[in-house]
Amino acid sequence: MDDKSKTKDQLITELKELRMQVRELEELRTRFDRSQKMMRQAIVRAHDEKEKSEAIISALGDGISIQDPHFKILYQNSRHKQIVGGDFKGEYCYEAYQRRNRVCDGCHLALSFQDGKIHRKEESRVTDNGTYYYEIISSPLRNSRGEVIAGIEAVRDITERKHMEQLLAESEQRYRTIFETAGDALFIIEAEGDKAGQIVAANRATCDMHGYTLEEILTMNVKDLNTPETAHEANALMRRIIAGETLQTVRLHCKKDGTVFPVEVTAVLMKTMGNNYILSVDRDITVRENAEQEKEMLISHLKAALDGIKQLRGMLPICSWCKKVRDDQGYWKQVEQYVEENTDATFTHGICPDCMVNVKKEDDLP
Repeated sequence: MDDKSKTKDQLITELKELRMQVRELEELRTRFDRSQKMMRQAIVRAHDEKEKSEAIISALGDGISIQDPHFKILYQNSRHKQIVGGDFKGEYCYEAYQRRNRVCDGCHLALSFQDGKIHRKEESRVTDNGTYYYEIISSPLRNSRGEVIAGIEAVRDITERKHMEQLLAESEQRYRTIFETAGDALFIIEAEGDKAGQIVAANRATCDMHGYTLEEILTMNVKDLNTPETAHEANALMRRIIAGETLQTVRLHCKKDGTVFPVEVTAVLMKTMGNNYILSVDRDITVRENAEQEKEMLISHLKAALDGIKQLRGMLPICSWCKKVRDDQGYWKQVEQYVEENTDATFTHGICPDCMVNVKKEDDLP
């Protein structure tokens, strides 16, 4: 039906329908424009995020590379290029990095592709400047559905750390050698808590000195090395050490076979990994103590001997002809008698060589 044949009401109805369609088109256009704007904004944001991410990755101290599941290199940051010596984007990692024609045996990235987990390994490379150590961390990169679509490798330079570890190991070995070869007993004990006094480390001299094996020593408390009469003093001594005193004392220790012997103890507080321990240096002074006792005994004997000696003092009158001696009372006595009365000496008699000659001469006279 043409418009001339339509009634007014029909025309009005059609006009209303046209106006509604126009409004719907305008709304669709507005929504489309809004969607276009949002899409452009999303693209800009995505681009900005990409640039930020790339800037962050490029600024990292670690070398970062991304490989697809076929091990083709998709991305390298600047640090990674420095480490591996060039831009190898588009090449296979095993060809670019290892000069191989297939995936390396035990490849950590291959393991990440297989199990979807993070894997680490350390490697080294000899350069003109020495050995270069690095740690490689591989992790899977997943899409929104959780599928592994690529792998990320982070290469970290650990040369300095390895050198420090080597120096630390050498230092520990030196101190361990000193600890083990020391002639004195060295042992470390817990300073505080429920295990205060528990022996946590000991050298060979500690075992030899006390007659226990190292396994036995490490199950013992320091009180077990003391005699039963002195063991109760251990807690007070440890409190003094914890308070900062360098303890120097002589103690009595007991061997496994029950033998009691003296030790000179020097003990100090030491802190390790935030815990307090006591380092004790014990020296067996049995020989020294015996020598001291023998010395005191000898001195005592000498004093007793000196006290028993009668001494002769002053001028001693003696006859130049018969050799008799005049005593304090004015009596003349034979030298032998005078000395025996005034000292602890006694005389035995014999003939000297000169007198023997004279005797023979007298015997030869008619």
